[in-house]
Amino acid sequence: MEESNFIALSPSTRKILDRMKQAVSSDLPILFLGESGTGKSYLGYLFHSFCKDRFPQYQVFDFSVSESEEETSEIFSKLDGKAGVTIFLEAFSNLNPSFQVQLLQKIRNEKGKNRYLLSDQPDLTEKVKSGRLQESLMTEIQTLQVKIPMLRERKEDIPPLTRFFLDLIGKRYNRKNIKISEKLGKFLLEYDYPGNLHQLKNLLEAMVSMHNVKTLDTKHLPPELFETGYKQNDNLTVRTGIPLRDYEREIIRRNLILVNGNREKAARILGISERTIYRKITEFELFDSEDGKNLPSS
Repeated sequence: MEESNFIALSPSTRKILDRMKQAVSSDLPILFLGESGTGKSYLGYLFHSFCKDRFPQYQVFDFSVSESEEETSEIFSKLDGKAGVTIFLEAFSNLNPSFQVQLLQKIRNEKGKNRYLLSDQPDLTEKVKSGRLQESLMTEIQTLQVKIPMLRERKEDIPPLTRFFLDLIGKRYNRKNIKISEKLGKFLLEYDYPGNLHQLKNLLEAMVSMHNVKTLDTKHLPPELFETGYKQNDNLTVRTGIPLRDYEREIIRRNLILVNGNREKAARILGISERTIYRKITEFELFDSEDGKNLPSS
């Protein structure tokens, strides 16, 4: 994996890249913390590419799905006798206490022999307090932490990530030079992304697979998208002495622009019925002259 494949234009992701490079010369374990879909496993493999000279092999073990004690014992036995390996353990806090103790011993005993990378959700402190995570293990691994921001916190990275994902998806579907409209680009910048990077990639793939067009637009967004979290970041200045009606009109107007005039999608974003939004469109005179041709049925 090349460093150039890691999109790091925002200040937070540039700090991540710098911290990982600084950590290469250390023998301490690295703890990657981030919500689902933020790219923890991607960063783990990227870090391995930085230290291949010392640790040429790479192994991943995922504990996000509960394993039986026998299965977990088998995983740990695979680690015995290893040397020169970057070992990436996902969702390690799901291990039961006895295996957490074994992991702690392995990390201590194999320092300099293997490099341990661990990833999990950001709530590890709460797991320590509740007794689900051994405090001694947390103390051992918390020195070198890499905290991965959610996608909505790294807006500068969204345009190049979109281009990167579209290039990958285009190759898969034998489609070259897929573009996005200005309106869709604005939407992608403003969306909240509860599923982070994975959601952006899946969203783009859904549009490419369903619409054989050269330029993707907001009208190609899947309707299901508007049933999930959404965040409008185009600030609406609030001033005293202005009627609530004026704010309501502006909020509806902006959402209609965002979804290319699609009343159904705008209604889903606003949490109201399509009939209600049509009534508001009429009241505020927001529809185009031709829009009245397709009124909702009574």
